[in-house]
Amino acid sequence: MSVQEALAAVLTSEEEHALLRDDPARLQRRYGLSDAELAMLAGARPAGFRVTRTNVQGKLRRAVTAFLPLTVAELTERHAALWEEFVARTVRRPQSDGRAPGLWEAERLVAWLSERATPPLADHARYELARVTLSRDREAARAARDHVAPAPGDALAVSAAVRVVGFEHDVTAGSPIAELPSARTTVLLRRRWGSPPVQAYRIGDGTAALLALCDGTRTADEAASAVGGDREQASAVLAGLAEAGVLRPHPYARPHGSPAAAPPPADAVRGVPSA
Repeated sequence: MSVQEALAAVLTSEEEHALLRDDPARLQRRYGLSDAELAMLAGARPAGFRVTRTNVQGKLRRAVTAFLPLTVAELTERHAALWEEFVARTVRRPQSDGRAPGLWEAERLVAWLSERATPPLADHARYELARVTLSRDREAARAARDHVAPAPGDALAVSAAVRVVGFEHDVTAGSPIAELPSARTTVLLRRRWGSPPVQAYRIGDGTAALLALCDGTRTADEAASAVGGDREQASAVLAGLAEAGVLRPHPYARPHGSPAAAPPPADAVRGVPSA
């Protein structure tokens, strides 16, 4: 804990503000404050706290809206009390992990909604966050730009430009968020080198199973055989996925029957991403 976290808590929580006023020693222990840091907080005027709280909450609103504009619009229009509760209770801590500004706050809102909001809204928020984060992912953009189609006999892997995410509602239906159909839905998101930056496709269980087999250890023929069912149909699906930029040759894998190669670095193998 730090004085920055204590200040953020006092600004965003009436309970912590009351603790500073009524039991400052307890606040000091909770955040590990020095006597000088506690004196600085305790000496601030209430009006100053109110102004600063308004500014801090305004920054939080803007940060979340940058990542989740549709979700925030839905909250503002239909769930204002829930939105205001989130803003009032969320403590923005200093971020030092190099991630995009606003991502941590957006992730917090998605987690918050998963526990408190209606299931369609919670699913929509997770879908919107997945799309936006993929559109800003530099590795995904490079993978889309530099895509290499697999050749026959190559071991297949899912491109770094792809995410596969499951939902309990059909988030691709285009309905009002409150009316999203309740249906288990798997969505493939693909980063494009162009506009729009992300395209979404509903995929069936069979396609999802094929993608899970494309982990860098199987060729297209081996994956089609392993999935079971109609082998020719599975091969056609894999060919379409490769042509669409969803699959790539695995750079460290060996074709079936070739001599064993040195194992790849632990962080070099990327499987099917999921929510």
